[in-house]
Amino acid sequence: MNTKTIFISLLLPFLFFKSFAQSAIDSLAIENTCRNYIEGWKEGDLEKISAAVSPELVKRTVMVDGESKSYTSGMSYSLFRTFSRTSRNGIQMQDFLPEEEFSYEVLIYDIMGDFAVAKTIVPKYGFFDYCQLAKFDGEWKIFNILWGWMPQQQL
Repeated sequence: MNTKTIFISLLLPFLFFKSFAQSAIDSLAIENTCRNYIEGWKEGDLEKISAAVSPELVKRTVMVDGESKSYTSGMSYSLFRTFSRTSRNGIQMQDFLPEEEFSYEVLIYDIMGDFAVAKTIVPKYGFFDYCQLAKFDGEWKIFNILWGWMPQQQL
């Protein structure tokens, strides 16, 4: 074996460990960011929302009007905070699973450097969010959310 091959063989495990460790740290931070987003909404906790969501948030969904025509409906950061504040007195949405406790799931689909895509699922209230996150000043923040209602058979 030549010196170059030996050097690469010795260095490779350290490079793998560093990238795996960074990915694990980022995964935990991304999951925590998504949890702060959902819990902040549920509890009306504006501090959790501020910790999770960029002030430049754009939250959108696609809806259908009375003539079966699709349209987009958007929500800004300030409107999301205002809407969430009302949750302090209880969620004002249809409860699809009234016999069950509130729960949610966070799935991380992809992390590429300082960018990530995750999904939150809240079956009790029948919605999901696709969240686009970016690391901003060293902290993971949600910048974009595309949300929708879960199909009834998946509740």
